[in-house]
Amino acid sequence: MFFSNRTMRAAIIASFFSLALSACDASREEHGEAASLLAPEGAPNEPIQKVNGSVITRGSVQRRLQLLLDRRGPVQPTGPEEIRLLRREALEQLIAAELLYQEARKSPVKNLDELVAQRIEQYRNRLPSDDAFARSLDEAGLSLPILQQEVRKELVVSDFVDTRFGQKVSVSEDEALSFYEENREKFKTGSSVRASQILVAVKEPCGERDKKEAMEKAEQLLQRVRQGENFGIIAQLQSDCASKVRGGDLGFFSRGDTNPRIEQVAFTLKPGEISNIVQTSYGYHILKLTEKRPPRLETYDEARGEIFQLLKREKTMKLAAEHVAQLRARARVERVTRQ
Repeated sequence: MFFSNRTMRAAIIASFFSLALSACDASREEHGEAASLLAPEGAPNEPIQKVNGSVITRGSVQRRLQLLLDRRGPVQPTGPEEIRLLRREALEQLIAAELLYQEARKSPVKNLDELVAQRIEQYRNRLPSDDAFARSLDEAGLSLPILQQEVRKELVVSDFVDTRFGQKVSVSEDEALSFYEENREKFKTGSSVRASQILVAVKEPCGERDKKEAMEKAEQLLQRVRQGENFGIIAQLQSDCASKVRGGDLGFFSRGDTNPRIEQVAFTLKPGEISNIVQTSYGYHILKLTEKRPPRLETYDEARGEIFQLLKREKTMKLAAEHVAQLRARARVERVTRQ
C-alpha cells in the first residue's frame, strides 16, 4: 500500500520512543523558558537547545511538532497557547531521545548501515516512485541525509532499549485478557477493503505532453483489463507502483489509511469490479477491488499477539522513561541564545 503524505510524514519522522518518553517531564517547568524560543520563525537548521553539547535545531522541533499534530487526527489545537504547549512537548521528547541516544551509541549495533538502508527502502516502497518519495521528504522538511541520521538514531536507541529493558519485562495471560475485556471498544474495526492497482506515474516536473502521454497509456491499460486480460500480470509488467511485485496488491486498508481519492473510489467498488482512471498527484491509477470486510469486533485470540506486544512495550517504555529521568537529572541542558 502507498500512504497519504500525512501518514508518510509521520512514518519517516517518528521513532518508536517519540510519545512514550513524553512521560519524562519532571524538569519541564525547570526548563520551561526554552519553550518560548519555539516560535515557528527562523531557519530550520538554527540551534535552539543543547543537550550535553549536542544541538537540537528548530527544524527538528517543528518536525516533531508536526508528528504530534498528525497523531491528534481531527482534534487540532484551538489557540496559540495549546500550540506553545505542544512545541514544548516536542522539545522535551527530543531532549529525552537525545539523552538515550548518547548512552545507547556506546553499544555498537551490528550491521547498522545495512539496517538503515533497509529502513529507508521500506519508506521508499510506501510511495509509488522516487519522485513521490522526494516530494514527501521535502514536505516533511527533511533531506535524505537527515532522514538517514534520524533512522540511525532510532535503530540505535531501539536496540538499546530492547536489550537493556525489554528483556526484563513479561506479560501474563491474565494481564492480556484483562486488557482486552477492559478495552473491547478499541478492538472494533471499521469497514476495510482490499484492492490492487495499476499506476502510471507522472514524474515531476512534467508538462502537459507528459500528462497526456501518461493518461493515454492508462486508458490503454484500462481497456486491456476490461477486455479480460489478467489484472495482476499487467500490474507486474506495466505498473509504476512498488506493489507491482505483488501483482498490484495493496492489501487491506481502512478510511484514513491512504490517499483520499483512492479511498473514495475503492469503497464504492464491488468485489471484482475495476474502476475508471483515478488521478492523484502520483499519476493515473486503475483499481480493482478484491474483498470487502464489514465492521466487526476482533476476538481475543485474534488480538492476543498485538495485546502482548503492546503491554510489553508499555512496561519497557516505563523502565526507559525512569532511566531517562535519571539521565536528565545529570545532563547539561541549555538554551541557545540568538546572536
